[in-house]
This record gives sequence, structure tokens and C-alpha cells, in this order.
Amino acid sequence: MALVQFIANTTFASIYGALKSEKPLWETWKTQYAWTFITYFVGAVSAGCLLKASDTLGFGVVAATFPIIFFIYLTYRMYMKNVEMATTQAEQAESYAKILENQSAALRESEERFRSAFNYAPIGIALVSIDGNWLKVNRALCDILGYTEDEFLAADFQSMLFTEDLGNTLVKIHELLSGKIPTCQLEQRYIHKSGATVWAAWSVSTAGGESGHHRPNLIFQIQDITDKKLAEQQLKYEASHDALTKLPNRAFFMTRLEQAIVNSQFNQCHKVSILFIDLDRFKIVNDSLGHVFGDRLLVGIAERLRDCLRPDDLVARLGGDEFTILVEGRYEAAEVVRIAERLQEKFAEPFNLSGHEIYSSASIGILHRSEKHLSPEDMMRDADTAMYQAKRAGKACHEVFSEEMHEDVKTTLQLETDLRKAIEREELSVFYQPIYSLKSNKIQGFEALARWHHKTLGLITPDRFISLAEEIGLIDALGEQILRKACQQGQILKKNFPADSPFTMSVNLSCKQFAKMDLIETIHRILKDTGFSPHELKLEITESVFFEHREKAVGMLHRLRDLGIEINIDDFGTGYSNLSYLMQLPISTLKIDRSFISPIDAEGHNLEIVQTILTLADSLGIKVIAEGVETEAQMEQLKKLKCEGAQGYFYSKPMSFDDTNEYLNGNEKKSAVVPSSEFKDVSVLATIQ
Repeated sequence: MALVQFIANTTFASIYGALKSEKPLWETWKTQYAWTFITYFVGAVSAGCLLKASDTLGFGVVAATFPIIFFIYLTYRMYMKNVEMATTQAEQAESYAKILENQSAALRESEERFRSAFNYAPIGIALVSIDGNWLKVNRALCDILGYTEDEFLAADFQSMLFTEDLGNTLVKIHELLSGKIPTCQLEQRYIHKSGATVWAAWSVSTAGGESGHHRPNLIFQIQDITDKKLAEQQLKYEASHDALTKLPNRAFFMTRLEQAIVNSQFNQCHKVSILFIDLDRFKIVNDSLGHVFGDRLLVGIAERLRDCLRPDDLVARLGGDEFTILVEGRYEAAEVVRIAERLQEKFAEPFNLSGHEIYSSASIGILHRSEKHLSPEDMMRDADTAMYQAKRAGKACHEVFSEEMHEDVKTTLQLETDLRKAIEREELSVFYQPIYSLKSNKIQGFEALARWHHKTLGLITPDRFISLAEEIGLIDALGEQILRKACQQGQILKKNFPADSPFTMSVNLSCKQFAKMDLIETIHRILKDTGFSPHELKLEITESVFFEHREKAVGMLHRLRDLGIEINIDDFGTGYSNLSYLMQLPISTLKIDRSFISPIDAEGHNLEIVQTILTLADSLGIKVIAEGVETEAQMEQLKKLKCEGAQGYFYSKPMSFDDTNEYLNGNEKKSAVVPSSEFKDVSVLATIQ
């Protein structure tokens, strides 16, 4: 019975224990219940002994054993509880031991990870005392600044930081240690061991001190951003400098000019001046040698501009062939003029570009700031005005801005508006100046000259409104109007023209008109509309046509010649010295400029150039007409040289259409000759040089 009870009880108990502890059934029974067989065995033997004793000694023996049995039971029960408690404590101790072991392993792993992260972090990390001494540095920081760990630990961070950045850094550290801020980030410059500058993104926070004291330490995180800063600086440089010449560009110049104006407003002794520089005829270099040589010339000019400046002056390239110089501070106005003079001297020296000697010049406008100049735009406007005045004065010179120039610009702007309206309303008229044959002393034709009588300004000289029309793109409309009127009125003038002389009408073409693709078609249409014969029309051009339009001009002039229109070269001798174009252009007549005729006197002085031109024309089979003949002596000398024709105030001043009709009818009254200065340029459609 004891054995059966033992097996049954321990089996059920083991199953329960195994399920609860998730241990094998046999292991659970063997370790926890096998030893209880002793208690079952002792209990069975004791029961047998009591049964035998009761048979021999009686039931009293059994009753006497109950207290003993109860005591043994209590003892056993207490023992079992102690065993259970010991087992529980052992299990708890084992569990705690495993937890402590796991925590210790995790702590070791965490320390290893921190140590590895500190040593192999991609950014520099350091532990620094509040005195600034390096306590611990990682490998990345050693690589960033080039020092070994021992060299770091023997120094402090202040000695490696730029002096200019140290003050702000110490302020931030003080705010961090005082609790005003939890952390801080700055951009700093450190000194590499090699002496190079290292830009760094620096962040700092506090950490507990080492054992033995309570002062906190500092954790530096230093990231190398040198490449980023260099890239930013390069981008800023490229955004503020010209890519070709490496000079500051317009944006940079305007910013500096604005700062200079502000300084001048607060300090009366702080002066500001501008030199506005525009190269003369730079386009010819590009067109003849190409843009590569043009760019090299600009680079050479930029170098010479730098050489002429004071240390604090700023030179910039505005774009194209325009440059500006900013002069500010304490100086005399004469110093700025001397800068302009030095520039002109520098430009007088030739530029050697890959074996090509190139001469260049510049027109310079000078502006000294006044109280009226409140913005950079105001100063640039007036400096530009002075520069254009220098160009009008003959180029390769400088002009200082004055209020009169500003008023002249305003007048020109108004004149531009009025000219547009005058062309739209066809208010411009045509005057005619006769051309005479020196051989027969008979009239052989007229030159048509544009005239503009302004309602308020009176008679405006052609050199003003013709050049203005070219600048604002109205020369095509103006030229077409003059040609149409000349052809219409020429049809009427022919009726009163001497029957024994062939009638011709000379009309000037501007060089700018050759840029118009349908110029030939326009001329042909006007001749067709007016019924004017192309054989009676002479078109006068200047020498610059060939150089500005070259093959295109040659082709267009040949087409005009095929229509029967003759081509004259006006103002001959005042243009380019290269005469090869005379062999290429279908030229009928050369017109000698008045500047070569006016010096001729009765004794025959100053005839050399005229004689040379006549000899050249004779060898080429080209006729010659002298312009600006004002005296009989000039006329006689030209006859001796066998010049074919002449025109000028000696014969007649330019006349209106009605006066020309009277002139042809023999009713003309030769009025006193008007001084030539009153009509500066009678070839009003010729390009103003």
C-alpha cells in the first residue's frame, strides 16, 4: 500500500511540478520526489510495528504513541517548509545571479560600444576640463587637427583655436556652465598642426566630473566642415566676381557703392567718386580677330586697371567692355582725375595678344558724389552720362560730370520723344544743295539734306537728330521718309532743270540702314511708287559701311548698281586708311570732305591731300566732287586740279523745295554766305564719326 501510494502521489506531484517549472518530468520526480520514498517506507514500517505491538501489549500502546507521532508530524512539516523556503530562496538567488550576470554583460557591452563609438566616431570627440585642457580625444579629432593624442593631452583647446573665435567660444562655455543654456553650437576655426586653417562645426555639452571631485567636464564634438566652407566661399566669390577677368561684378560693386554712400552721409569728410570706363571700338577687335582675342584683351585691360589704382580703390567689370572704379575716403578731386590720366597712359601702350599688337582706348566718365546722389543708381546714371560725353568729345579722353550734362541728357530724352513723333507725322523736310560741274560751270544735280524745324527749339542741326535716330533705331524710318520725299520732289524739280544737263539726285544712306535685310526692296519700291528713275538717283555712303558690314555691304551695293543706281563715297578721307574697299565696291564718285577743302587758299597751299585723292580716283576711273567749297579761290584751285564737280556755299546754301524751284527758274537771290559753323554737317544721313 505504501509503495502504491508513493508512486501515485509522486507521479501526480511531478506532473504538476514539471508543467509549472517547464522542466522534464523525470528530472522533476528525481530531484524533488524520489527521496520521499523514505518517509513512505518509515511510515509503513511504523504502522506495522504499532499493529504488532497492539496485538501483544494492547491498544494503549497505540494511544501512547499518538503524541510522538504528532510531534514527528510537526517536525516533518516544519522541515518541509524549511526545505521549501530554502528551495525558493535558492531559486531566487539563482534568478538574481542570472540578472546580475546579464546586467554585468550588458554593462560591459555598453562600455565596449561607447569606447568603440568614441574611438571610431566619424567626427572629433573630446573630453575637456573646464580649464580648457584636453582630457581625452578620439582618433577622428587627431586626424582633423593633425596632432597625436599625447600632443593633445599636453595642450589646451585655446591654443589651437583662432584668436578671433576664442572670445565668443569662452562666452558660450560660461553660459553653459552657469546653466543658462543646455548646449551650444558654433562654427569655429582651428589651427592644424601644419598651420592650415580648419573650419569646424563645434558643439559642447557638460558631463559629470571624474571621481574625486564634482566639477563638470565638457564634451566637445568637432566636425570638419572645411570643404563645405571653401565651397561656400567659392560660390560667393563666383556670385560676386566676373568669371573672365576675376574682377568684382556689378552686384558686388553696387553693394560696395551703397555702403560708401551711407558712410559719406554720416561722415562729411568721407568722399565717394566713380570712374565709368567704356572701351572705344572694342567690337572691331571681336569682329576682326574673334571673341577669344577679345576676351584676352579684356583680361589684359583688367590687369592694367588694377595697376593704376590705390590700395583701397575698387575696380569692377559691369559687363561687356564696361568697367567701373570706386574711390572713397579722404582725397582730393584731382587725385581721381590723375587716376583717369594714368589709365589713358596705360591704354596708350599696345597689348600683345599671341603675336598681335592691339591698341585700345577708353572713354572715361568721372563723377564726384554730391548731396543729390542718394542711391547707387543715381551715381551710376550720372557717371554714365559723363562717359558718353567723353565719347562725344572724341573718345580716348575723360570728362567730369556737371549739372549741365544732366540737363543735356534730359533735353536729349525729350528730343528723342519729339523725334519719334516728328517721324510718325512726317514733319521732317528735305533741303537741296546744288552740285556744279567745274568743267562746264553748270548745275548737274542736287544733294538732298534732311532738316528738322522743331516747334519750340527751332532748327535742329542734323548731326544731333541723325545720330539720335541711329541710337534709338529710327534711322530706317527716317531714311525711307527722306528718300521718298526727295524722289517725289525730284520729279517736280526735273521739270525746271536745264534741258542740256542730266538731272541727278544724291541721297545719303546711313551705315545703320545696311543692317536692314529688305533695304534693296524698300529702295526699289520707293522708286516704283514715285516713278523716279534709278539712273537719276545717287546714293551716298560713308567708308564705314565696308568695315561694319563687309561682304553683306558689297553684295547689297552691287544689287543697287544693277538697278542703275550710282554709288558715291561721302566724306572721303575722314574714315579708314585701308583703301582696298575701293577695288571691291561699285563706286562712281568720291566726295572729298570739306575738312580738306577749307584750308586751300588763293596761293594753292594745302593741296597735297586733295591732289593725292584726285590721282587715286583717276587711276581707278572714279569721278571726284569737292564738298564745302566756299571761296572762288578754292573753286579755281580745284579746276586746275581737274576736279569734276563741287558743291558748297560758294554756289548756294541748302534750300527748301520752294526756294530750289525758284533757283532753277533763275529767280534765285544769292544771299550772304552763311558761315559754315551754322550747318556743321550737310551730309546729314551719313554716319557721324
